[in-house]
Amino acid sequence: MPATSDATQPQNRLRLREIADLDDTAFSDYLQDRFDHLVTAAIADAAGHLRPAQHDLLHAPGRLNDLRDALTFAEGDLQVAVERMAYRQDPRTARTSRQLRQVRTALHQVHRDTAALRRAENRRRDAVAGMGPTDTVTTARGWLAHAYPARFTQLLAQAHAAAGLPVRPLAKDIFDTIEEGWADGHLTAPSTPGVEQLLARGVVAFRSTVADDARDQNDRDPALRHPLLQRRWNTALDELAALTVPVARASSPSALGTLPSDFADLPEQDAFKILNARRFLVAIWQRRAEHTRLIHQYAATVTDLRRAAPDHDLRSQALDAALDRLVAEQPAAAARILARLRPYATADGRLEAHVFTPALRAQAKREVLADLAAIRKPNIVMPSEIAPRPALVATAALAAR
Repeated sequence: MPATSDATQPQNRLRLREIADLDDTAFSDYLQDRFDHLVTAAIADAAGHLRPAQHDLLHAPGRLNDLRDALTFAEGDLQVAVERMAYRQDPRTARTSRQLRQVRTALHQVHRDTAALRRAENRRRDAVAGMGPTDTVTTARGWLAHAYPARFTQLLAQAHAAAGLPVRPLAKDIFDTIEEGWADGHLTAPSTPGVEQLLARGVVAFRSTVADDARDQNDRDPALRHPLLQRRWNTALDELAALTVPVARASSPSALGTLPSDFADLPEQDAFKILNARRFLVAIWQRRAEHTRLIHQYAATVTDLRRAAPDHDLRSQALDAALDRLVAEQPAAAARILARLRPYATADGRLEAHVFTPALRAQAKREVLADLAAIRKPNIVMPSEIAPRPALVATAALAAR
């Protein structure tokens, strides 16, 4: 786990107030040089030390997600620094606490900015594809497929076969989409020796690789970013967070929480073991944010290229046919979903993103799927009805080389 020192920044790093002395070109180079430089600049910006031109460079749309990553890391790192300083009764505790509050305020705003940027990008992509805002009927049909996945997979296979298309189950998660996209050639990341080694690595060894990658915040393992490794990277990050929580005395895998009441009385070796674990958990969060952004980029690329593919219209028609049959078989469930969506819809049935926010959407989907799971009959389909996932076959073949 990362060592915990008395300083939140290495001695060779510029002081917060010194960054404003960099001209715009030097500042841009500084941001791209190392991740810890970006963190320093983010803290300086939160404290109001940057010049307006530097602030604009840091908040440019193309850098906004990196800024969010840096502020996420800075927030956790500063919290641990405050805890360490308080343990040692360091006079810098108050100043660092103020920096922590400033970073939290800045992070809240950047979260809002990145969400707005993502919505704008989604609208742009939908407009290019000729798609308007989603509506209650379209959403209800999609959720119904998630409520009856085995039956829908069967209906979709039949519709694909009737259209003369290769039979493939609907992706059950974003990782299926990414792996299938790579197998179909939509994601052109090549297989390198490093990728093949990671694919063949056991669970514990792979998790150790992910831990080493997180510890070195200024470096990245390119192989770990390959499309076929995203599912394993996700699992390993979850496992590392869960394993670190008890050592770090954290409140959950996603929050440090307050330290135990007896922390100030612990021997230094025990106290610093906890602090080191808390810093490692912060590093895991940064990699989690990076991983989440990467998989969404991969999935968006696959979706866009599939929309442009020659067989897209046929596949859309097959999907509609399968959904039509599922709705006809489950009218009560479809009506139940529509009723759940109706309070968020406009008069003509549209679901506007500023009203039906991603958080509300996720909550409503969880609730309605749980309701349907509690009342539906077992959804059983013979295994022979479901084709194997080509992307998983490709993964296994690559790992076996």
